[in-house]
Amino acid sequence: MYKSKKNKFIVLIPAYNELINLKKFVKKVNKFVPVCVLDDCSRDNTHLWLNRNKILVKRNKYNLGYEKNLLNGIMIYKKYYEYLITFDADGQHKTSDLKKILKFKKLPDIIICNRKNKNRFMEVIISNIFYFFFNLKDPLSGFKVYNSKILKKENFKNIGDYFLVDFLLLFLKKTNVVNFEITTKKREDDSRVGGLLSIGFKEFKILIKIIYKKFY
Repeated sequence: MYKSKKNKFIVLIPAYNELINLKKFVKKVNKFVPVCVLDDCSRDNTHLWLNRNKILVKRNKYNLGYEKNLLNGIMIYKKYYEYLITFDADGQHKTSDLKKILKFKKLPDIIICNRKNKNRFMEVIISNIFYFFFNLKDPLSGFKVYNSKILKKENFKNIGDYFLVDFLLLFLKKTNVVNFEITTKKREDDSRVGGLLSIGFKEFKILIKIIYKKFY
């Protein structure tokens, strides 16, 4: 599966029951950059379809949730690739934007891909406040690029239920973080990350986390 020398890129896609959407783009992406789908115990046979189509899949033994699933993948693959690209499984990100990033001559430590259109109003508020405090937009974007050199083991401790915004906050003062503007497609089915109330409460906690980080 791995080579002794680090490869350049891998795209990590955390997924839970997203087979319908994965079928629309993952084979296309896998043709020009290696992909690993982080299957969080999906019940829709995601791993079987990926195996049949010779796409790398890491299937969890039990459901970890979005944050732990993605962090687990980052912990594993940072050892083998220079850059880790996180990409949502819902089909909203465009492969054309991914290709643009792959063509960069020099990459910063972290790229946050700023979506022009956010899914929820609270995401707009969080993005604006984050920009006001840190001059960066859209910390909730699932499309990011990480230089594996900055992903130290100690930074994985105490990461909570914040869509990895707390993980991102660890690096803001230590590394070169930039925005890259992207466009997104509208999701055609319901989100898998929770209902409106649970997501809203989670986003409120993220907002408090950002404010706390700024002043403490």
